[in-house]
Amino acid sequence: MFRRSVLTGAGAATLFGLAGSRAARADTLDEVKQRGTLTIGTEAAYVPYEFFKDGKIVGYDPAIADLMASKIGAKAQFIDTAWSGIIPALYAKKFDCIISAMTITKERAEKVLFSMPYADASNMILLRANEDRIKTADDLSGKIIGVQLGSAAAGIIKVFETKLKATGKPGYADVKQYEHYPEAYQDLLNKRTDAVVNSRSTMMVVMRDAPNKFKMISGISDITAYFGMAFRKDDTALRDFVNIQLAAMKQDGTLGKLQEKWFGGTMQTPNTVPEVLP
Repeated sequence: MFRRSVLTGAGAATLFGLAGSRAARADTLDEVKQRGTLTIGTEAAYVPYEFFKDGKIVGYDPAIADLMASKIGAKAQFIDTAWSGIIPALYAKKFDCIISAMTITKERAEKVLFSMPYADASNMILLRANEDRIKTADDLSGKIIGVQLGSAAAGIIKVFETKLKATGKPGYADVKQYEHYPEAYQDLLNKRTDAVVNSRSTMMVVMRDAPNKFKMISGISDITAYFGMAFRKDDTALRDFVNIQLAAMKQDGTLGKLQEKWFGGTMQTPNTVPEVLP
């Protein structure tokens, strides 16, 4: 999915103003090594990235985190956190980092330090398999769109609606925002919405798990987007360690194997955060 968003307003400004004014503290990487635990903030409701199965948080992200933590000589501990408060919780030191399919956006990059990309977060448009009215993104004009509340996709569709109106087309008939994406997919099948916007990698799994029920098209954004892992701004050592691990996993094929397992296909991602962000 093109995923979930973060802090806005005066509260965010206060939080990040205080965080930025703090003196440099002991690096989190050293703390993790001494503690023997890497604590990770995640919202475990985003199949196949992170979700509960038999009482345990599993998925693509936990699989990567377990491997990286073992390289430090630590165990990964996942802390299920509401998406709307996940960045404030990071700065409140509820956990060491965020590994939770977070789209690397311009707004978020001002607040957190991102790792290199490790999955494709480009937005796609999910439709019912028998939908014949929507052939391109422009056909979303006058339609009902579903997204997750606070998601990056929610911001992307606003930008696209402005483009539609600039060409003289009507905007959307309505935008329905959901706490979690599975509710949006169900409403799409039940014809309560006309389309759902989310990331390519997540749509791959939705279509795999519900064969012949959905199809997807592109065109909602001109910018390729990616998921990254997020750190506090001064945690450069932990971020650099994670980048080294991700680069090695890409080179030796470990990341590709995990993608095959969780998505049914592989994704190409750069080893640096792109200069142009959504």
